[in-house]
Amino acid sequence: MFKKTLIILFLIALSLASGAFYIYTKIGGGQGKVVHLIPNPSESVFAGSKPIEPPSLPSIFQKSPIINILLIGTDTSLERRNNGQYGYNTDATVLVSIDTGTKNVLLTSVPRDLWVNGNKINALFVTYGWPGLKKAYEDITGLEIEGYVTADFDAFQWFVTQMGGVDVDIKTSFTDISFPNQYDTDVMQVSFEQGSENMSGERALTYARSRKGSNGEGSDLMRAKRQHLILRGIVNSFEKKENIFWPMDITGFYESVTKHMDTNLTLEDAVYLWDFYSFKDDYNIQSFVLDDVFIYHPGMYPDSPYTAWVFIPRDSDYSDIHDAVKNKLAGTELPAVTEDEIQIEQAATE
Repeated sequence: MFKKTLIILFLIALSLASGAFYIYTKIGGGQGKVVHLIPNPSESVFAGSKPIEPPSLPSIFQKSPIINILLIGTDTSLERRNNGQYGYNTDATVLVSIDTGTKNVLLTSVPRDLWVNGNKINALFVTYGWPGLKKAYEDITGLEIEGYVTADFDAFQWFVTQMGGVDVDIKTSFTDISFPNQYDTDVMQVSFEQGSENMSGERALTYARSRKGSNGEGSDLMRAKRQHLILRGIVNSFEKKENIFWPMDITGFYESVTKHMDTNLTLEDAVYLWDFYSFKDDYNIQSFVLDDVFIYHPGMYPDSPYTAWVFIPRDSDYSDIHDAVKNKLAGTELPAVTEDEIQIEQAATE
């Protein structure tokens, strides 16, 4: 399933208001390079009978067995900018971590209101650029992050539309009666029913953004979990006949995606990541959203230069989060203990 993980998870980045994946990027020195990793752009990678030798190109990711790419979704669009939006926030961030040794892929999301380095984490990218957000995520997770991909609302909707929609496994039904309309001039009601739904670009964006839904879905934490469901849905929907990107032509995909996304990845990085395609079935995908086990809400935070609703880490050095991330990637995480199991153990000791 890694084929869909890398090729999509990074590309998926693009989704979620998160950005396009590995393949976006700048070609060295602005020189256009044509790279085809399949003999014929119209031929599926799976269809060929001859083994394909991946090109050996240098990539920043070759230095470590763990690949980390941050997918960044910004809360802006052409419509919003035309209406006077000056700045923006990175309200959707998903760190995609791939451990090539243990064959584990981890999707990690940090709440947008986490207080980090004197600000909310969703303001660091626009305030301090990629270095500021990179440092925050590295401090929190304990991982070294090399790459990022960023996209706005328009890029996300464009990508899902090009895929012919995305099949999402909705875990919980909910209704949000105060979702902002397309022009941000009023609110409207949106609803989602438990089960599988093929979502259009606009519908998927609504599912990813809603944070005031009923039935326990009204929080940023639940929104982050839904964003992971969309990523998984993209993975599972990628080979649909309606998807214009499939069969995959690296050059064509690159040329399309780079018109809509921003990233610091290079074409060599993209080629390196594509090389993982053949190992798709060896990888396991996990989700990790920081919740009240690791963070807490102290009220209106007094240390802020402005009165802010924030989350604070329970361990100031993030050591508990470092351990959780490390264990998940290593595959050594202890199974969660249920309430029933706790009660049984307590009864046995009485």
